[in-house]
Amino acid sequence: MKRYLLIFILVLIPSIVAAQGVGIPARHVIDSPTASTLPYASFDFSLRFFPNGGLLAGVNVGLNDRLMVGVSYGGVNVIGQGKINWHPFAGASVHYRLLEEITALPGITIGFKSQGQGSYFEELKRFERKSLGIFGVSSKSYSFLAGLNVHLGLNYSLQTGDQDKGMNVFTGMELSLRPEFSFMSEFDFALNDNNALALGEGKGFLNVGARYVIKDAVYFEVYLIDIFENITGNFQRAVKITYLELFKI
Repeated sequence: MKRYLLIFILVLIPSIVAAQGVGIPARHVIDSPTASTLPYASFDFSLRFFPNGGLLAGVNVGLNDRLMVGVSYGGVNVIGQGKINWHPFAGASVHYRLLEEITALPGITIGFKSQGQGSYFEELKRFERKSLGIFGVSSKSYSFLAGLNVHLGLNYSLQTGDQDKGMNVFTGMELSLRPEFSFMSEFDFALNDNNALALGEGKGFLNVGARYVIKDAVYFEVYLIDIFENITGNFQRAVKITYLELFKI
């Protein structure tokens, strides 16, 4: 009960604040997507460092103002010594924004993402935290301090080797104290990761983090992952650096 109360405080209650349009939010909260996509003729390149010497590199490209595609690849023990345990495949993603956000209604994006987070477990054919698979997400901006973005989504992961299938729910928020500095929190209910064969213990995944943007081009982010210790028995720390650029066309 206490953890669900925390979720409502961090994510849902801010929706009562009066709406006001603000700038385009980030393309992700931490692990979960937002309804935002990259502008036309732009790209970003990111490096995410996570426990056990993990490294995940990714590139996203804005093909137009609604469509964004991406690819990613990584593994564990990349940083350190000994044999690197690469992920068995490269991740792919497609985001298409169906509806632009207006004062009364949220923006809505649908898409697909095969990249999960953490180590890959070959025997279960899944990542430590499952990939989203097919998803839809809505995002709404609110006037609260310098700006508040709230996100709510549904997804169906195709990583079902643990026999835990079905729809899942995720939600998140970003609070900007200054244009260049934001706090983030998100909660993945992990409804598809709580049976006898699954890795999760039914607590869901609560992640929090902070983002600092340098000259609208370099994003430096720090995360605390799995605060409820749903899988590992300990929360994790991760760092992500993203560089964003416009094509010169």
